[in-house]
Amino acid sequence: MSGTARLGDRLVGIDLARLVAVAGMMAAHTLFQSEQQPPAAVVALIEGPPSTLFAVLGGVSVVLAARARLAAGDRGGAVRSTLARGLAVVVLGFLVIPLATAVYVVLVPFGVAIMAGAVLVLLPSWLLALLAVALSATVGSIAATTRVEWPALPGGHSVAELIAQPLATVNNVLVSGVYPAITWTAYLTIGMLVARVILAATAAGRARAALLAIGGAGAALVAAGLVSTELGLRAIAALEGQPLAVVRETFLANGYGAGGTDPVWQLLAAPHTGTPADIARTVGIALLVIAALSLLAASLPARGLRVLEPLRAAGGAPLTIYIVHVVLLTLLGGRLVEAAPGLVGGWGGWALQLAVALGIGALLASGRARGPFERVVGWAADLAGGRREPAPSA
Repeated sequence: MSGTARLGDRLVGIDLARLVAVAGMMAAHTLFQSEQQPPAAVVALIEGPPSTLFAVLGGVSVVLAARARLAAGDRGGAVRSTLARGLAVVVLGFLVIPLATAVYVVLVPFGVAIMAGAVLVLLPSWLLALLAVALSATVGSIAATTRVEWPALPGGHSVAELIAQPLATVNNVLVSGVYPAITWTAYLTIGMLVARVILAATAAGRARAALLAIGGAGAALVAAGLVSTELGLRAIAALEGQPLAVVRETFLANGYGAGGTDPVWQLLAAPHTGTPADIARTVGIALLVIAALSLLAASLPARGLRVLEPLRAAGGAPLTIYIVHVVLLTLLGGRLVEAAPGLVGGWGGWALQLAVALGIGALLASGRARGPFERVVGWAADLAGGRREPAPSA
């Protein structure tokens, strides 16, 4: 098959990538809740890349959801529907946060980034690419500097905090929090470019070549992030006169939203710092996943795609799967952490969460249904933008 694989109106490879993203975030939430910490290679794959993949795919979804309206010349409808999608995700995030205290919930900043995408869908691709480069080069420094002047709220962001400290909460969501919307907008912008490349190449009958190019770009970005990190670590070790191993352990720790303010930090791909190196490494992995799964799906016959339908259906409901996961993790943590810790954290906890996700996927596949929260977001978009035929993988 030379094009992108579809089942009905879905892009199978994109949905499978969504499942990988959520499964990776599940791993990040469960594997560290065990006395036996995961191997370093596993940590490198789950601490940062899954949430980046989730955000990049959010950008893909923005383009897929808006393209029917844009193709019909309904630019206003495309903007309104995208704004409504983002706002619906923000509202869901605020509703879920009190029920999911075991993790940092990504939905509010993610929704804000989608709302920013309402303007970005109107930009030509060359300008979108320039913006993606500019954001990737600067958001790490902006987040780090802002966090010094206006520190993140210790409890994150919630409706109660929004009422009590509105400016601090807005700052937390936009710049200073664990998942800054400014950084997620950079990821979302890259995802929008990826979607445009795939759609244009598919229309021209060159989807395979485009996916190979996307994978190649991903590999190059990963290499660039790793080389930059190694150079930065060696420079720090030389300047501070410390062993490289000590510097590596200290400076590559999870930044929870931002790194340090010293310029050398921008060379380091420390997880969740939004530095250029961090963005290069995690976006590179995201592009590799998207390309690999899209190529895999395109190589399968129709029977093979039908076998994968429960997995695809789970990936087609990432919002539902994510919300169920974070709420379930909090409930299990409160009830079973002492009696059955293996069901809360570690590989057993991850396997349980993944089994629930696949069970939901099987139910949705059997009924050929969308996820309930995806329906809510779609309803909000249609209400704001006017009802149109759904675009693939919207």
